[in-house]
Amino acid sequence: MTVVIIGLLVLAAISLGLRTTSVLLGPGMHPAARLVVSLAAGGLMTLVFLEVCESYRVFELGLGLSLSLAPVGLFDLAKWWFKWRNQPQRG
Repeated sequence: MTVVIIGLLVLAAISLGLRTTSVLLGPGMHPAARLVVSLAAGGLMTLVFLEVCESYRVFELGLGLSLSLAPVGLFDLAKWWFKWRNQPQRG
């Protein structure tokens, strides 16, 4: 069960990260580098969010809200992959 929850939290972090980096980073960045930066940013935001929820003693609420983003994370990851595969070749 713990592996499933961790997987869902990773998908939530991907969602938060990809949506954040799409606003902050330009289109000239390599897609693989953007994914790595998105994972780091989304992971950091998720951890901070869960720590704040823990400090207010509503960790289960924060976990539930984070896990509700998991399907969106799967969609955002698929969208990123299709954009990466269908980008025009340079050269």
